Amino acid sequence: MYVSPNGIGTALVRSQVLPYLRALEAAGVDTTLVTFERDEPAPPGELPRVRHVPLRRQRGTHLLAKVADVIVGTLAVIASGRRAHADIIHARSYLPAAIAWIASAVLRRPYIFDMRGFLGDEYVEAGYWSARDLRYRAVRTIERHLIGGAAAIVVLTRRGEERLRTTARYGTLDDADITVIPCGVDLARFRPADERSPVPTLVYSGSLGMWYLLPEMLRVYAHAREREPRLRLLIVNRTEHALIQEELTRARLDGADVRVVAADFSDMPSVLAQAHVGIALIRRQPSKLGSSPIKVAEYLACGLPVVVNAGMGDTDDLIDRSGAGHVVRSFDEPELRRAGDAVVALVGDIDARIRARELAAAEFDVVEGGRRYVALYERIARGVRR
Repeated sequence: MYVSPNGIGTALVRSQVLPYLRALEAAGVDTTLVTFERDEPAPPGELPRVRHVPLRRQRGTHLLAKVADVIVGTLAVIASGRRAHADIIHARSYLPAAIAWIASAVLRRPYIFDMRGFLGDEYVEAGYWSARDLRYRAVRTIERHLIGGAAAIVVLTRRGEERLRTTARYGTLDDADITVIPCGVDLARFRPADERSPVPTLVYSGSLGMWYLLPEMLRVYAHAREREPRLRLLIVNRTEHALIQEELTRARLDGADVRVVAADFSDMPSVLAQAHVGIALIRRQPSKLGSSPIKVAEYLACGLPVVVNAGMGDTDDLIDRSGAGHVVRSFDEPELRRAGDAVVALVGDIDARIRARELAAAEFDVVEGGRRYVALYERIARGVRR
């Protein structure tokens, strides 16, 4: 049983769940996928041969909506798990883990807590909650139970694993089964183009949300454009165009070659492959040590060297060691100017383009991620008795 808190047609599921399920299908793993749906249609031709149990997600972010989702999800997982004779429940993120925690006790089957990050800390560090907030304290208490009850834990980064093992509030995890599987990319779909745009292009793709630093990325672009006036900035984003335009005006880039476009996930490989350099700057907070942005993996797979900042999971270390881009150490003006210089240098760096693709193959291949999941399932299933 694979439980996702997102709908089957969302870009997140299409980029980070369905590719893994296809890899698991190829390895002979029989899966039932449970999703929480709103209004996104299922992508034609993208759904693997899995049983799909769509559930209606409650509107809103209030506590009662979450409780209702847990109740509905738990009943569905128990019923579907019995029909499918499920051996393992795979919970992707916190709400599915709460469902799995209850359902596993009823079904007497183990569950995997695939954390995807440190949820409560992210809300505090983003300013939505305070450390004294009842919601934060509740999440921390529940989180410890979810971790303690899991047969295995999956995290996105080595630094995330280190944080789990060394932070007292998570309990004693010295002997815990923790597997690191970063966000993976389908290398067969995301690949370098034979010919790129004739205009040198810096690209940012995805939503901005509460973490990504658009003003700082625009400053990097502005500095790079001083050295290379032909440089285009391409922002691929579906819903935040008004916000982006406000920031462009504030940065006095209204007359620059900046294009803001919306693209479906199916079009992303060809859109990214036309660019030359990818960028992703994120707020530096302790919880981001557990972050593995899929956009960076997609950039690299398309042969785009990247500009990222320190403190983004394992990404900065990987970029430093591989030479597949540039790492921004701080957000002061001299450092952002150096990042702009790096963008200009990377635009024509064929070796960096090759290193980017090699890094994607070595660290972010979704097929290798699928193998790690299969090895984890087999390790857990050895103790399962029907």
